[in-house]
Amino acid sequence: MTLIQILIGLGLEYFLGSLDRIRDFAWFDRYSRWFELRCSRHRYWDGPAGVVVTLLLPLLALLAAAYLLGMVSPVLVFLLGIAVFVYSLGTDVHTLLNRYREALEQGREDQAGDLEDALGVKTETDRTSEEASLEAILFRSHENIFAVLFWFLVLGMVGALLYRLVARLDNRYDGVHGGYAEAVRDLHRLLMWPSARLQALGFGLSGSLVHALELWREVPGHSLDCSAAVVGRSGLGALQYQPAGGGAEGGRGYSEWISEVQALINRNLIIWLTVLGVMTLGGWLI
Repeated sequence: MTLIQILIGLGLEYFLGSLDRIRDFAWFDRYSRWFELRCSRHRYWDGPAGVVVTLLLPLLALLAAAYLLGMVSPVLVFLLGIAVFVYSLGTDVHTLLNRYREALEQGREDQAGDLEDALGVKTETDRTSEEASLEAILFRSHENIFAVLFWFLVLGMVGALLYRLVARLDNRYDGVHGGYAEAVRDLHRLLMWPSARLQALGFGLSGSLVHALELWREVPGHSLDCSAAVVGRSGLGALQYQPAGGGAEGGRGYSEWISEVQALINRNLIIWLTVLGVMTLGGWLI
């Protein structure tokens, strides 16, 4: 059942094109600001309790909707799960990368800059920033696809929506100090931890496993603090990344490496779906 929902959701994204137009989270931004204005004066707010209260109401509303629909027909709950999964996926990474590559190749710097902001990549073009930009793209695939997929598997539609709302809050409070902002970041790191490492393992299986594990082991920092680096470094290792002018004959340019990153993300997704298929056939996944 879960695998079928995932396949239908991903199939809708593939055949209907990017569904970003339906992913409007302005309601959550308004709701969280409204809630903050009314609760920030309370002592409990500036910490984990405030984050839990913020997230609890939307998730309870989703559970209530699923319960009411279930009283009518289980099919409606099934369809709701697909809708929430698609809604919780981030901006379509492949659409962004196709447009980004096209803008780079045609020299449309303004458009490329906007897409770099959407992808979270660096705007410089030197060797260091090229590597960091590719890592950022790999991590964007985690935030927009693999983390949502993982938590949908673990907690169903509630897990998928939970991850998207936490990521939204983390983006909003980026660079902000305080107990609430720190609690948001800690929760996001906690939720990232398992999916990031499974994605890194998938990169190794869909590319060079030896090189992926080698760069993974080089990642410094505490385990909850370095999930983005784990995804980025293992992905570059799987690709056996060599920057242009790095000493390898016929080295690829930046645009070509973006294509390689896209292919790696696709192969990783196929591996995940294959494993889920085996788990479903084995009765380990409902």
